[in-house]
Amino acid sequence: MTHAGSRATARIVAAAILGAGLPAAALPAAAGAGAAVRGAAAQPASPGPGNPSSRYNALTGVSADSASDAWAVGSYLSNTTGIRDTLILHWNGTAWSRVPSPSPGSRFNVLNGVSAAGTRNAWAVGFYRTQAAGARPLVLHWNGTAWSQVTAPASGLPDTELNGVSTVSGREAWAVGFAGAPAMGQFGTLILRWNGTAWARMTSPDPGPKDSFLQGVSATAGGGAWAVGSYALSRTLRTLVLKWSVPSWTQVKSASPAPAGRYNLLSGVSASGQGHAWAVGSNPDLTTGPAQTLVLRWDGTQWPRVPSPDPGAGANELTAVSSVSGTSASGPTSASRCATR
Repeated sequence: MTHAGSRATARIVAAAILGAGLPAAALPAAAGAGAAVRGAAAQPASPGPGNPSSRYNALTGVSADSASDAWAVGSYLSNTTGIRDTLILHWNGTAWSRVPSPSPGSRFNVLNGVSAAGTRNAWAVGFYRTQAAGARPLVLHWNGTAWSQVTAPASGLPDTELNGVSTVSGREAWAVGFAGAPAMGQFGTLILRWNGTAWARMTSPDPGPKDSFLQGVSATAGGGAWAVGSYALSRTLRTLVLKWSVPSWTQVKSASPAPAGRYNLLSGVSASGQGHAWAVGSNPDLTTGPAQTLVLRWDGTQWPRVPSPDPGAGANELTAVSSVSGTSASGPTSASRCATR
């Protein structure tokens, strides 16, 4: 299983930065209000299997179980209703085709991440909005025939969004994101666990006094898991890495190379075993200012930074990663701009 995905919106990133009292310059140049910190900007397209909308089509996560079984998820703007609806595409080894997917929200539906663990087992997560205020977590499951919505536990807070999901079997899966109260400027990490029957919320660390959020998760066949994101502390947005080791999630030391008042964002993580893992994201270049790629590697004790290229003249961001061994990893990059959301 390989997967890439898990995006938090720039709205929550901005909320964390504002909550920490950081200046606007601390944000990546391309991440404005209502933008997602990933991918290339969505462009108008002719309707087709992968482009159901003539105005907006965006894919934000992908997962492959084999060369002939892969899923990509995101959202599109309906030409008929004007509502953002979920978008799921499937690869059968020859071509991509669109597969029907639930969109329970009457105003907004988006999928941020997907994870496949067999032809009859795949999960996709995101959030949706109804006419009522706030966002609700969205969890979809593929049983080999159709995608259906699965109940996610309520957080008890106005805004609850899921950004990433990872599964290695039908008996266990993890989903991560955040839950918070925008009016109070407070957000906390959210971790859900699937036990083969139902999803349940797990206790997770919130190192930031007001703002902590998760964007990616990676489960291993041995029962371990990693989750990554960021948290605000002392006017700085720091990297956040959590490790699952029965019976709890704990924070693990990770590099946050940006100086005080700036940001360090982790967007994706991939583990090929509990002893081998990579995490990617971005932080500002101290000389030029715009975002530069950020890569961290688990060395068995902590997550130090690993040098990484910055090919773009403007902002450079890594948004997802896939690890196949302790010495090999790759992932997509976003140079100079981000997808509007």
